[in-house]
Amino acid sequence: MLSNSTRRWFAGLGVAGAFVAASATPALAADAPFEVVTHDLLVAPGHLGYGSLFAHMSDGESEPKFGRTTIDIDFSAVSAFATVEPAWDWTCDVSSTKMHCEADLADGDEPWFDYLVNGKDTAEPGQKGALKISVTSGGKTATGTAGVTIAEGVDLVSDPTVEASGAPGGRAAVPGVVRNGGDTTVDGTVLVVQADWLASYGGNFSNCRAQEDGFYAFCAFDTKIEPGRSYKLSEDLPITLRPETRTGARFPVYLDWWTTDDFDQAFEDWLDEVKPGTGPELRLIEKSVQAARVPQTDLDQMNNFTVATVKVTGDNPADLAAEGATATGKKGDVVTVAPSFTNLGPATLEYLGQGTPGIRLEDLPVRVTVPSGTTVVEAPYDCVPFLPTKEWDPWTANWGEPGAKEYACQVTESPKGMKNPYEFRLRIDTVTANAAGSFTTKLSGDPNGKNDTAAIVINPAGGGTPGTPGNPGDGGQGGGDGGTLPITGSSTGLIAGIGALLLAAGAVGYVLTRRRKTRFVA
Repeated sequence: MLSNSTRRWFAGLGVAGAFVAASATPALAADAPFEVVTHDLLVAPGHLGYGSLFAHMSDGESEPKFGRTTIDIDFSAVSAFATVEPAWDWTCDVSSTKMHCEADLADGDEPWFDYLVNGKDTAEPGQKGALKISVTSGGKTATGTAGVTIAEGVDLVSDPTVEASGAPGGRAAVPGVVRNGGDTTVDGTVLVVQADWLASYGGNFSNCRAQEDGFYAFCAFDTKIEPGRSYKLSEDLPITLRPETRTGARFPVYLDWWTTDDFDQAFEDWLDEVKPGTGPELRLIEKSVQAARVPQTDLDQMNNFTVATVKVTGDNPADLAAEGATATGKKGDVVTVAPSFTNLGPATLEYLGQGTPGIRLEDLPVRVTVPSGTTVVEAPYDCVPFLPTKEWDPWTANWGEPGAKEYACQVTESPKGMKNPYEFRLRIDTVTANAAGSFTTKLSGDPNGKNDTAAIVINPAGGGTPGTPGNPGDGGQGGGDGGTLPITGSSTGLIAGIGALLLAAGAVGYVLTRRRKTRFVA
């Protein structure tokens, strides 16, 4: 079972879920109202593979009520060349050929089970077998299988980061390099490109298939990647910047290199849904041996992706106008305020927050200072206590934690005219006229600093409305339509190394993310 924080982490990979849905294998027992989704694995001798299985309601509508659930895995068909063991969370008994695991699931939770497959040192590439899997709940059982194949171990490596730039409405050129860090020739590779709808793949290469909106593309190369040698793309990848992109914005574009066998297994028939280009072929050209880095012989699947940062140039800013809020009450009352900002344009404000590569706490573009004499009892999940002296990790930060005096908040993707409220519930500890806090936007390149700050006032004297000149507060009780803003902006799904994560964490897990309604889920 996954903790809430882990589920949120996986949910950021919505696009990856769509990639692998076709390759997951569901199997349904006739008497079970749920089905088991599994996936096959490639494992190298002496190395580890991560498998996952997931059970969900067959009709896609019913509320899950699994309760006491057992999972049985018979791995006798692979025991000659691999061992299998549970990864975490479940209580398991494991023998030399079988595994029995149990867990109690809360209503609304569905079984998600991770396991480890270790290729024995004596295993030979080409050996294969299947795990027999059954999930039982409420006296009903559904079954599935997961194939395990021993594969030759190789190591594709690419540069960790590159940079490119372009103006709104124009293009940026992203270079790509791949190197063989192992001792075995790699027979071809596939480059998976994951972009953004505001900064999308714009190529027309005949050996690249791409989604219509350019959010992702797959480029296949039959070039043999020799040990210790580096290869670069014959042309830089064209990234199209939409006219509404904001000057100063930085969009991550991910270049993830796969072996053809890993790719075929994970994506299977999914490529039927995307079209190849009609232009010339994109090729791999060998660089000089001197330019290659020192070879690495480990099978590290986290070193085969590049994070390309595309910076938007030109003169197309976003003007964020802050709006304050008021509330009244007596000591002990809990009141609601929903300060907000509106993007006055002309550019679209991109998503900035959890999942944005390299973001710092001080980079979050909204800052909220809590009015004096009040305590936050409920904070929106999009906000985190602003404690710049403490170590910052956006994935494990205390999002939505009450009790802080100051908050920094992430922003969702906001086109011109969009209003973004942040709802806080405050307990009045001390009644003071005009107890004031503030709501401030801090966006680099904002052309109008005069409307960046507005007041949050508790018990305003004379019933006045807070705000800056020309930008008053809401004048009400701070109700608003606020609440929690979504964390799935256009960039949240863009997480480094989706290929490695799919292989390492198990492709089946990402089927969960298909239930999320984001812009890019196919």
